[in-house]
Amino acid sequence: MLSLDTANENSLMFEDALSFSRGSLFVLGATICWGFENNCTRQIANRDPMEIVTIKGFGSGLGALAIAFAIGEQLPDIKNIFIIVMLGYIAYGLSIYSYTYAQRTIGAARTSTYYALAPFIGALLSIILLREPVTMTFVAASVIMAIGCWIATK
Repeated sequence: MLSLDTANENSLMFEDALSFSRGSLFVLGATICWGFENNCTRQIANRDPMEIVTIKGFGSGLGALAIAFAIGEQLPDIKNIFIIVMLGYIAYGLSIYSYTYAQRTIGAARTSTYYALAPFIGALLSIILLREPVTMTFVAASVIMAIGCWIATK
C-alpha cells in the first residue's frame, strides 16, 4: 500500500510528465495548423500544382515576413536576398509542388505518410553526419512511427 508521501510523489511525477512548455505549445499549434493546411491542399489538389505553390508561397512568405517584422527582425543584406529566395524556392517551393502533385496521383493519406518520413531522414543524417547518439527512446519512437507509416500506406 502506498503511503501519502509516495502517492504525492507519484502524483507530482505524473503532473510533470504532462506539463507543456511554451515552445511545445507552439509545436502543437504548428502541427494542428499543418493538418488544416494539408486538408485545404487536398481540397484543391486537382488544380495546377504551380498555381498552388505560388499562392501558398506568397501567403507563407508574407506571413513569415510579417512575423519577422513584428518581433523586430531586420531585412537581410541585399547580397543575401537572392540566396534566401533560392533556398525558399528549393526547400519550400519544390517541396510543396511535389507534395501537391503526389496528392493528385497517390492520394492525400499516402502522400502525407511518405512526407512524414522526412524527419526520419533528418534523424538518420544527424546520426551519420553529426554523430548524434542512438537512444532506446529514439529506437522505440522510430519503430512505432515506421509501423504507423506502413499501416497508413496499406
